[in-house]
Amino acid sequence: MSAGAAIVAPPPAAAPPIDSLLSICQPLLAPHRLTGPTMNAAQRTTDDAFQDVLLGLFQLHGRVLEAADAMSGGFGLTGARWQVMKVAARQALTVSQIARRLGLKRQSVQRTVDQLAGQGFVELRPNVDHLRAGLVALSGDGRRILAALESRQQAWLGRCLRGLTRAELERLARSLGELAGRVESATECERTADAAGTERNGRRPAAGVRRRLVAA
Repeated sequence: MSAGAAIVAPPPAAAPPIDSLLSICQPLLAPHRLTGPTMNAAQRTTDDAFQDVLLGLFQLHGRVLEAADAMSGGFGLTGARWQVMKVAARQALTVSQIARRLGLKRQSVQRTVDQLAGQGFVELRPNVDHLRAGLVALSGDGRRILAALESRQQAWLGRCLRGLTRAELERLARSLGELAGRVESATECERTADAAGTERNGRRPAAGVRRRLVAA
């Protein structure tokens, strides 16, 4: 994997806790399926298979977070700090720009940058375009740490992917992408139906909902 490909996932502030994510899946299964005996293949439905996919994704997400923390912990880092360092290594950016690239809140990234600066792994440089928003860049120590981490990451990836082919992973990626599109489409239908019901009841939908309806 190239140096630009991160194996670390967003820090907890960027995503709901795993319990919240799992709660989304529970209504897919009837109560007796959650507590009853294991079903045989003939009893399983498409809903059951979808539940398995979601649970597998949650487990994978958790294992990747654990791996990132395990690999970076020996350097006094966390997976979240490692992720910010990888972004700053490509280009000196403001905290807001890093947050946008990672899909995180600015306050969360600011805390991480402050921690990295305290460790001496990043430094703030003058920004001619915005005097109050300095540019976050890796220090010399930060670059040495990042190089060591990426070497360790390559060894980890080799162990993870041993026995798998590129074609197998590409098929999996296509399947997950298609499933994500189906979920997005179904969710948009729910939003549209909810907005329509709100209007029928005489209440104006939120501005964001109105914009989506116009775009549709």
